[in-house]
Amino acid sequence: MRKILIVGLALAGLTLAGCSKAEQADANQKAKEAGDKVTSSVQEGVNKVASDEDVRKAKAEAEQAAKEAGAAVKAAGADAKLAAADAAKDVARDTKAAIHQATAPTPEEKAAEKK
Repeated sequence: MRKILIVGLALAGLTLAGCSKAEQADANQKAKEAGDKVTSSVQEGVNKVASDEDVRKAKAEAEQAAKEAGAAVKAAGADAKLAAADAAKDVARDTKAAIHQATAPTPEEKAAEKK
């Protein structure tokens, strides 16, 4: 896209400047070659980065760290699930004891029943 913009601006500039067709064609060719050279340089840089051993190592380390983090989150979730189940059992036991205590007859009520 950038290459098209550069070539387009070169064409517009040449048209306004009133250059001959041969000069315009030469300028267009030079602009195209310059655009191709920039594109080639960028692609070469991308390829170098993609094939760089340090980049590959960093990518592998990042992937390994992500796997380990995923396993840690999964383990933490399992632990949280067990803790929640234990807490629910404790709450149920405590609630049952509180209900029993609240509904159990007091010593005075037991003494009155015996009479």
